[in-house]
Amino acid sequence: MKVSIVSILILIISAGTYAQNFVYATGQHRLDTVINENYESYEIQMVTPTPENITFGWEVITNTFNPNWSCSICDYSGCYVGFPSSATMTAISSVDMAAGVHGFIKCNITCGLNYGDGKVEIYVFDQNDYSRGDTVSFTIHWPAPASAIAEHKISLLTYPNPVLDQLIIENLSDINGTIVITDILGKKMRHNRLGANAIEQIDVSDLRKGVYLVSVIGKNGIQSSKKIIKK
Repeated sequence: MKVSIVSILILIISAGTYAQNFVYATGQHRLDTVINENYESYEIQMVTPTPENITFGWEVITNTFNPNWSCSICDYSGCYVGFPSSATMTAISSVDMAAGVHGFIKCNITCGLNYGDGKVEIYVFDQNDYSRGDTVSFTIHWPAPASAIAEHKISLLTYPNPVLDQLIIENLSDINGTIVITDILGKKMRHNRLGANAIEQIDVSDLRKGVYLVSVIGKNGIQSSKKIIKK
């Protein structure tokens, strides 16, 4: 009888230990201050205490990012424009995990001159056991400089959208700027001057199908951004 009680206690203790040992690498709650308004990238990694076969799933709990911030999100499966409400990563084997492969969520963000703070909380879990998970978060701080001088925002038109080969960009403002086209990872694909009240035609026929960000940069940073789809 004593042996049975001891065995039950051992099983209870073991089960409790296992239920609580699903943790992530330290730094899962990121707090960052924007340095470059044109592009920043922040990453949170997910690992288990010991290598195992696992498929990470995740879902957004709260999102207070400025809607004028342009962001793309990448995880172990791929990339998305903005934060999807939920996603499932590609399965990771214990062999790959032992070799250094890990789950991750990476936030690529362009804030421009849209100052302010924002936070996204995400619940990351074992796809086979929703209760086996943890909350991670990105908190972004983008303070306006004390000596900031207001600059008129550049009003921009881009068409057609979706675009196949020739993209038309109209500057409806009396401010000179520079056109920068980037992919969702922030890689610069095009760079052109744009004069005040000017119209530019840019050949994008060689770009791969997907989503791109068209930004016009004035003397104080990004003044206007538009998302386009390349057919």
